[in-house]
Amino acid sequence: MPGYDAAGRALRPCLTLCLAVLLGSLHPGRAATVADLSLGVKAADGSDLQLSPDAATRADVLAHFSAALQFESAGKLRQALDHYLAVFKADPANADLASHTAGIAMQFQGREAALKILQDAVRASPHSPAPLLNLARFASTYPPEDLFEKDDVPSKAVAEALAKFPSHAEVYEMAVMLHLTHNERDKAIEVMTQAANQNSHDPQYWLATGRTAERVWPLGQAEFGMEYRQRVVPFFENALKAATKANAEQVTLEVARQYLLTNDPERARQLCEKLAAEHHNLDARKLLYRLYVAAEQKEKALATLEQIVKQAPDDPEQQRLLAAEYDKLKQPEKAIPHLEAAIQYGGGEIGDYVKLGWELYQTQKFDDMVRMGQRSVRLFPDYPLVHYQLAIAHRAREEWGPSVQQFAEAEKSASSAQNELLDYLFYYQYGITLERLARYEDASRMLEKSITLTPREESKAAANTMNFLGYMWLDAGTHLDKAGELIAKANELLPDQPAYIDSLGWFHFKKGNYPGALKELQRAEALMKSITPEDAEILEHIGLTHQALGDKAKALSYLERAEALKTPDLKARKRIEDELKKFKSTEQK
Repeated sequence: MPGYDAAGRALRPCLTLCLAVLLGSLHPGRAATVADLSLGVKAADGSDLQLSPDAATRADVLAHFSAALQFESAGKLRQALDHYLAVFKADPANADLASHTAGIAMQFQGREAALKILQDAVRASPHSPAPLLNLARFASTYPPEDLFEKDDVPSKAVAEALAKFPSHAEVYEMAVMLHLTHNERDKAIEVMTQAANQNSHDPQYWLATGRTAERVWPLGQAEFGMEYRQRVVPFFENALKAATKANAEQVTLEVARQYLLTNDPERARQLCEKLAAEHHNLDARKLLYRLYVAAEQKEKALATLEQIVKQAPDDPEQQRLLAAEYDKLKQPEKAIPHLEAAIQYGGGEIGDYVKLGWELYQTQKFDDMVRMGQRSVRLFPDYPLVHYQLAIAHRAREEWGPSVQQFAEAEKSASSAQNELLDYLFYYQYGITLERLARYEDASRMLEKSITLTPREESKAAANTMNFLGYMWLDAGTHLDKAGELIAKANELLPDQPAYIDSLGWFHFKKGNYPGALKELQRAEALMKSITPEDAEILEHIGLTHQALGDKAKALSYLERAEALKTPDLKARKRIEDELKKFKSTEQK
C-alpha cells in the first residue's frame, strides 16, 4: 500500500507539515499572523473569544491533521482516515497528502474510493505533474480485482502527463517504467525519443532523463554496448552543454560519475581531469585516483592522492590510502606521517596503530614505537597484537624485561581467543628474548613450541630455531646430546651454512672431540666469503680449539683476529677480550 511498509507501519516523511505551510496552502498569499503571547493590560472583550470564519476553518483543519497523525502513530488507521479526508477536502492540491490518504483509503474503502481521491487531486492541481504521476503509479500498482477488466487509468494518466508536462523528467521516468512493466519496450523507446527531442536548458532534466534512458538501453548488455551507448550518451552530453557557469562544476561531476557507473572510464577521466585542473574539485580528484588505479597508472594515481591529502588533510580515509601507497613502494618513512594524521583526525582505529607500529619498526624508530605501543595497549588492552608489537619494540631497545612482560600479555590474550598470532614466529621471538634474561628453561619451552608449529615448507625457519636452541644449550652447558641432535638436523635442513657448521663444531668441542671440532670449524671458516664483525665467534671457537689441541700460536692468532672484529654482541666481545687476556697472562707465566 502506498505510504506503508510490509508491516503496516506508516511512512509519511512528507506529512510532518509545519503550521505555516498548512495555513499557507489553505489560503495562498496570506501569511499566518504571528501570535502575541505577552500578557495584555486590558481584559478581553466577549467578541475577542470568537474566531473569525477563516480562523475557525484553519483551526479545524489543523485539529483534524493533528488527530490523523496521532491515530496513525497509534496504529488506528481507520480513525486516522476520517481525519485525513477532512484535511484533504480543505487542501486537495497537496499531492503528497492525496497519495497518503489514498493509500489508507484503499485498505478501508476500496480501490474506487482511493482513485477518486487521486483524481480529485489531479483536478485541483492542473499545473503540476505530481498528481497525475501519483494516479498512474497507484493504478498500476493496484489493478482491478477482476483480472479481465480493462484498466486504462495508468496509461491515460501517463499520456496526459506527457502531453501537458513534456519538460519534466519525472514524467518520462514514470512512463518508461509503466511500459517496461507491461513489456512494451517499443513504447518506452517512443517516450525516450520524445524526451531526447525536447529543447530543455535545464541540465538536471538531461541528467534525469539520461538515467531513465539507461533503463531502456541497458549499457550492461555487452552485445548491444555500442548501439545502446549511442542512444544514452547524448542525454549526458546535453547536460554538459546546458550547464551554466554557476552549476557547471556540479553538473560535470555528476556526468563523470554517471560515465564511471556505465563503464566509460575514458570519458569519466577526461571530465575529472578538467574539474581537477579548472576547479581543484576534491570529489573529481577522488574519482581520478580510482580511475588511475584501475588503469594501472601508478605514478598518476600517487600524484593525485598526494593532491587529495594536501587539499583535505583532515580526511582519515585518504590519509590511510596514501600511507598504503607508500607502504607498497617500500617507503615507510613517508607512510608514517599519514598514519599519524589518520589517527589524529579519525580517532584512531586499531589497524592504524598496528600499521604505524610496523612502519616505525622498519625505520628503526624504536623510541617512537615504544611510546606508540604503550598508548596502543592502553586503548586496546584486549588485542594481543598490540602487546606483541610493544614486546618487539622493547626487544629492539634491548629492554628484555618489559619485552618478556608484553610477550606474556600477548600470549594470554591470544590464547583465550585462539588467535592465529601464536605461530612459530611468535614463539621464536618470545624464546630468544627469554634467553637474553638467562631464563633458559622458559626459553627452551618457547623455542620447542616454535619448532613444533613451524610448517614443513618453512624449513629455513625451522633450521634457524633448531640451531639457536641447540647452541643455547651448548652455551648453558645443558642437554648436550639433545643440542647435538638439533644442530645436526639444522645442518641437514640447510647445509653449508657457516653459522650452523660452527654450532656443530662447538658441539664436538663441548663433548671433548677437539679434532672433530677443528674439522667442522675450519669448514665453516672456508665457507665464509668475507669475514664480518658478526663472525667473531667462529674465529674465537677456532682459536679455543687450537688452544685445546696445544697449538698456542694459532690459538693466539685467531683470538686476536676475533677481538679485532669488535663484534656488536657486547657479551661476546667481553668474553673474547677476557679469553685473550687470560691466554696472554698464562703465556707470560
